[in-house]
Amino acid sequence: MIRYDIKTYNKDWTFKNTINPNIVMNDISFTENVNWWQWQLILNLALSFADNSFQGWDLVKVVLFNERYKQWKQIYFWYVSQITRKYDTNKWYISLTCLGIASLLNKILFSWSYAWTVTNILEQVITKFNNNYNWLISIEQIDEYEESVSMKFDSNTTCKDVIDSLSKTTNYYWFIDSEWKFYFRKQLSQQNHIVSNQYAVETMSLNYSFEWIVNKFYLEREWINMQIYEDINSQNNYWIKEKYELSSTIVNQATQDEYWNNYIKQNKDPKNASSIVVNSKYDIESISPWDTITVVNSEYTIKNLLIEKITYTPIKITLTLEENETLRDVINN
Repeated sequence: MIRYDIKTYNKDWTFKNTINPNIVMNDISFTENVNWWQWQLILNLALSFADNSFQGWDLVKVVLFNERYKQWKQIYFWYVSQITRKYDTNKWYISLTCLGIASLLNKILFSWSYAWTVTNILEQVITKFNNNYNWLISIEQIDEYEESVSMKFDSNTTCKDVIDSLSKTTNYYWFIDSEWKFYFRKQLSQQNHIVSNQYAVETMSLNYSFEWIVNKFYLEREWINMQIYEDINSQNNYWIKEKYELSSTIVNQATQDEYWNNYIKQNKDPKNASSIVVNSKYDIESISPWDTITVVNSEYTIKNLLIEKITYTPIKITLTLEENETLRDVINN
């Protein structure tokens, strides 16, 4: 038995009410990504057009009860960004579009122009955001990065831009979870989840893609002559795949070298573009982006692949593994 309670709060965190499950017209479904957060949740509610129970900025929390989580588990916590009143084939209802608070990182500007540690910069970014939004995000984990970075973020740079730039520079991943906890971490190497091809796995699609390789990068800056970052072994194996960039926020040589050597390291080899559908025989609510997964009882070895994206439904989840495009490119384009 699966039961969801959907609770709503005012933006000052005071409790409003629990939505009657009998008026919820659709399943709980959403996606979440590494280097991002949970995406939108749509709630269609059988309410009249005149109902005014909900306001923009109401906070929405979804908690789950099942055989594994008899003490309840929070799986979703976002805010109402849009209220739509709809009529369809003799049905009147209200549709709530809920978005991640973290999407507001795109709405707060953050300027920076000197060297500091990654940890200190991230702490300042989250503090700047929280000062504007009632301390909604808490820092749960920031893995130490030994080097200082020297970067310039002008007055048009958003908090999310800064976090993305630091992620690219360090080759670390970031994520904001269902409790609005912020993580900035190295890629995990340990095996997290083991699923059986003969038990919980419904479908698998394993794709090995050469399309997104970059093994020679031309970098041009105002303050230095054009520089080239490349990997000769990759060029010998997969032909030369070039890319050019004109500008950057990076303002010193050491940080620039770190940034683009990491870029070549990430993109010089073919990438998996695989997906696995896992049903609720496995504890699907325990799986998070940037966990790793191994499939046993399979003719093909699937071991410790990074989970980049999750699409959640009550009875199964779709895992996207080692995507062949970086998530920031998918999102920004």
